[in-house]
Amino acid sequence: MSAAKVLVVEDEAITAEVIAEQLDELGYIVTEIVSSGTEAIASALRNPPNLVLMDIRLQAGDIDGITAASRIREKLKLPVVYLSAYSDDATLERAKLTEPFGYILKPFKEGDLRVTIETALHKHRRESQLVEQKQLLETILHSAADAVVATDQTGAIKYMNPAAEKLTGWSFSEAHDQSIVEVVKFVNEITGEFTDNPAMRVLQEGRVLYLDQHMALVARDTTHSHVTDSASPMTKDTGEINGVVVILADLSQRQQMQFSEKEIFETQQLPEEKSNTLATQQELNVLKSQLLSIIAHEYRTPLAVIQGSSEILRYYSKNLSPETAESYFERIQLSVERMNQLISDFLAFNQAEAGELPFEPSLFNVTALCRDLVEEQRLLLGSDYKLNFEYQSHSMVANLDEQLLHMIVSNLLTNAIKYSPCGGNILLSLWCEPEQIYLQVQDRGIGIPPAEQHKLFSAFFRASNVGSICGTGLGLSIVKKCVDLHRGQISFTSEVGVGTTFTVTLPFNTN
Repeated sequence: MSAAKVLVVEDEAITAEVIAEQLDELGYIVTEIVSSGTEAIASALRNPPNLVLMDIRLQAGDIDGITAASRIREKLKLPVVYLSAYSDDATLERAKLTEPFGYILKPFKEGDLRVTIETALHKHRRESQLVEQKQLLETILHSAADAVVATDQTGAIKYMNPAAEKLTGWSFSEAHDQSIVEVVKFVNEITGEFTDNPAMRVLQEGRVLYLDQHMALVARDTTHSHVTDSASPMTKDTGEINGVVVILADLSQRQQMQFSEKEIFETQQLPEEKSNTLATQQELNVLKSQLLSIIAHEYRTPLAVIQGSSEILRYYSKNLSPETAESYFERIQLSVERMNQLISDFLAFNQAEAGELPFEPSLFNVTALCRDLVEEQRLLLGSDYKLNFEYQSHSMVANLDEQLLHMIVSNLLTNAIKYSPCGGNILLSLWCEPEQIYLQVQDRGIGIPPAEQHKLFSAFFRASNVGSICGTGLGLSIVKKCVDLHRGQISFTSEVGVGTTFTVTLPFNTN
């Protein structure tokens, strides 16, 4: 990693030179030393640094450091660390409004400077990743053809995508905080009577629901649209329901776009076939509703950890020991890794369902890949679990898809860790036989109830004994699809309270 570049904004020349020398000794690159807020903004625009060290009280007659920091954050989104001899409440309150990444009181030690800068850079990188991930999710929802509406635990609308705005005739700004029963209304097309919104029942009953046949959505201008609908609960880690996600598919529009094809099809369809078609559409809606509900639920926990840890590092970093600060870094790191894994799983699942999961076999060292994944998990887990790797050869070369094998092993290891008690043993084994390569992941975790084992590789399936353990239910379905692309096999044995063993068999050469 290249050395971080730092802009120093300090109006006392001697102090500025001392800071620059300390930064140089610590391995940072000083882009420039300036003495006023106006010069700081110009320098940041001219030669953007990775971080700004900003004195609050600058030359008289010019903007102060807080105003300069605010403008730099607005224009360039750069992290700013304040340097000041002042810590009065008024100054701190003004500084906090600019969302600083640190606050160092003069005089300070070189060690304090390093810790604060590294804390700020690390936090800024994680926040940037978080923004990118949030933008990706927003793009997915914004681009969805079906209408998506989300509420809080009272039924008040908290999100609508453009498709929902178009279908209901309500803009999100108008619908925000309105009850969903006022915005999303349904009528029975046969009787002409209004019917209950399923979202409110979901909030009461805590289960997925969808509309009966012959239901239409009544838009704000009173026009009707024939829709299929599903509503799925969003829950906290405690199991408490705190919202609902509603998916609305506009069948009227689809009928208009494909009128001739639909007319021919319906004249040939039996009543039973029509019923099956509607049931399939309803199942697809439930699947989409489940997916959005899982996204909302699974992202809440790591977001809360990142937010809480970031706030502590932001406002109390000067009072934290290096060890304590590092522990908060680790929490943020683990949460970001979890969110990255969630996005990877959702994208892989989407590609697999569409039959577009890339399959590009090439020769590589399977032992090395497995060893790297085990070491990666060990670094993340510390001493909480005992993760071992046994292998037959240091260099087991096979012609497989490296990316897909990475997903197979990482998902199996993640599952084994997730469902094992703290301090539990997980073993990854790798060996070969003629024309075959074997991967086995063994844990001593909660196990899978016998009556539910046949559903283990189904998307979104989660066993009844997982309790409050987080998960999407996508990992094993992705593993199965990756194994199938290799023309391999996956099997397992499991006993509740004893543990689970997965065995993957793949051909050495997939060409």
